[in-house]
Amino acid sequence: MGEVPLARLWQLADGTSCLLLKDPRAENWELRVVRKNDVLRTERFGSPIVAMDEAKQWRASYDRTVQTSN
Repeated sequence: MGEVPLARLWQLADGTSCLLLKDPRAENWELRVVRKNDVLRTERFGSPIVAMDEAKQWRASYDRTVQTSN
C-alpha cells in the first residue's frame, strides 16, 4: 500500500489544490500542490499540524486573492 490522501486542504478555481498525504510505511506527512495531472510542489513534514500550517502559507503564493497579514 502506498501513500494515502487524507485531506484536501484547499482548492482554487483554476483546479490547483493542496493535499495532505500519508504513507503508512513512513513516519512523515507529505504536502503536495497539484494542478490537473501536474505536481507543482511537494514537501515532507514530521507533523501533520506543521504541514497544515505550511499549506496556509503556500495558498497565498498560488492564490493572488488571498491577502497575508504581516
